Amino acid sequence: MSFRILSWNINGLRSFKTDMKKLLSGLEADIVCFQETKVTRDMLEEPQAIVDGYSSYFNFSRKRSGYSGVATYCSQHATPSAAQEGLSGMYGGELHDRVGTVEALLTAWSEDELKDLDSEGRAVITQHTFKGKDGTNLEVAVINVYCPRVDPEKPERRIFKLRFYELLRQRAAAIHATGCHVIILGDINTSHKRIDHCDPDETEIFEDRLERRYLDKFLIPLCRKEIDRSVEKRFCKEYEMNAFPSGTSSKDRISPQSQEASQIPSLSSMSEKTGTDVHQDLVSYNSDEGHIMYKDVDAQITLVREDLEKNDPHRKPEGKARHTDIEAEEFSDDHLLVSGTDFRVVDTFRYFYPDRKEAFSCWNTFTNARSTNYGTRIDYLLCNEEFLPYVEDSLILQDVMGSDHCPVAIVITGELVSSVKFPCMCTKFFPEFRGQQQKLSSYFQPISSSPECQTKTNKNSFPLSKTGSLTGKTLPSTAKRKSSNTQTKSANKKVQVEKQMKLSSFFVSKVSNQKNQTVSSNLEGNRWESQSLDQNLSETEDSLSAATHVNDSSHIISESYEGSGSCPLDISSNCFSTVAEDIKTCPESGSKSSNQAKKSGWGFLMKGPQPPPLCSGHKEPTVLLTVKKKGPNINRQFYACARGVGKEGDPNARCNFFKWVGR
Repeated sequence: MSFRILSWNINGLRSFKTDMKKLLSGLEADIVCFQETKVTRDMLEEPQAIVDGYSSYFNFSRKRSGYSGVATYCSQHATPSAAQEGLSGMYGGELHDRVGTVEALLTAWSEDELKDLDSEGRAVITQHTFKGKDGTNLEVAVINVYCPRVDPEKPERRIFKLRFYELLRQRAAAIHATGCHVIILGDINTSHKRIDHCDPDETEIFEDRLERRYLDKFLIPLCRKEIDRSVEKRFCKEYEMNAFPSGTSSKDRISPQSQEASQIPSLSSMSEKTGTDVHQDLVSYNSDEGHIMYKDVDAQITLVREDLEKNDPHRKPEGKARHTDIEAEEFSDDHLLVSGTDFRVVDTFRYFYPDRKEAFSCWNTFTNARSTNYGTRIDYLLCNEEFLPYVEDSLILQDVMGSDHCPVAIVITGELVSSVKFPCMCTKFFPEFRGQQQKLSSYFQPISSSPECQTKTNKNSFPLSKTGSLTGKTLPSTAKRKSSNTQTKSANKKVQVEKQMKLSSFFVSKVSNQKNQTVSSNLEGNRWESQSLDQNLSETEDSLSAATHVNDSSHIISESYEGSGSCPLDISSNCFSTVAEDIKTCPESGSKSSNQAKKSGWGFLMKGPQPPPLCSGHKEPTVLLTVKKKGPNINRQFYACARGVGKEGDPNARCNFFKWVGR
């Protein structure tokens, strides 16, 4: 058994026009984490919040509307046992063992800073239970985060981003300290290594960015291939040193990889022969596949962690000066790299695929960069190193469209155990989605904790008196005024219904005699023939009623005066037959001569847009773009190659064609 957790920056929850259940089921994940929902609570609609077969948990921005925001959808098989809104512990929800409180953080934080970091709705935490390989129940906390971006025009956002990283790390450390596994997933908004960027800076500036230097301390530099190579190398070295006497020639020293299965001594026999422990509890040799097999991932990490850290190519020796072109704030903000915890996590994708290139998860949609895969990997799936034995795979789903990001997913060995009840911050418990209509009077009632008072309040609705105070009875004057108002409204409604225009009134032609003019004016209504209507105001009520009935079709008129012998008004049948005669005598609008004249006239006045020029590189039609960057050319339009941007020299990428409009 295995389950899948998916993360996706959707760039706006309302951008999806499909049904939410269809969308979630199509992603084929038990837990779906969305970032950048761009909705606040007042904008959240019921079809997005209440999905059949799922429970949802939202966090909204408290600063700006339509900005940031995250949401976690859990299937009915993955209902969390606890959930919390944000990282600071100052908002809704709770976690097990009170690890979601402010007191659980490892260092002191000011209340204002915590509120500021959590005010943009960038995190939701859900705690789940799953059965491991041996059938024991384990706890895992899924931290869905949308980390801040550094705006080049707002350098102070770099400090905000680094402090958010530190708060995320301390919250994860507090959860992990209770024995609960931690998965951090979402839009980290930093491409960690050069391999994660389509066009990295060739200088040291790339590695010396504060965000990447912080991730160097936060992420463990581990990958499965490096572990395999290092452990295998160490095993072979120990095997060679311990299994053969020092006087044995090199020809007689046969490595485990070249021996037959029958000739390979067991690790236990090697230990007995040499008197040394050759990690017999950690590894075994597989002759069929020709490499080392490991019994425990934790043992692999223990064997090679020191070697990997010592041989890390990006590790800088102490005292090495950084590049001189780095901005001044990079030097002054070095204190932001100091952390209150040594808790670290593993990048699961690089653990499985350390050398895979062009594994990007985000592209610039304005430059059509996705068509050339010219992007970055800023969406991550991180976990504590003890959780690695349960991770089967880490995926980047580049084929899934719908946003400027693509989803990333992690496959976990085990079986989720659904909680019996929903956490308190589930959207099912929002008053606006519980089917209980709120009355206006409830806003004027005193808040009481007594259940009896609440029950009484729900049963009775108290109207307001003239002074604004609440009263349990309706005053007699109020009742009389209410009844009179009802009668007046019903009378006005009746008059409006009688004066309502009919469809037939638009087809009545104007005739010369005064009587038909009066009927026609009543048919067309007081909005178009105000003068005729003023003349008819002095007529009797019977005449007005009779004229109004002309608005109906002929069969309605006959039904209205059935049995009376004659109609009160002398309505000529010419009123309705003239329309047909006018249509018959009207010249055909589809004649060739008139159409040609119209086309030539409009063509002379409006020649239409000119076709776009062809680009010089591919001889293809260009696209019209507008300058949005502030400066002297803002809002100016220009033509550019229609292909997506890419690396320099790529023939399939956008060429250098550029032309201003009007030149």
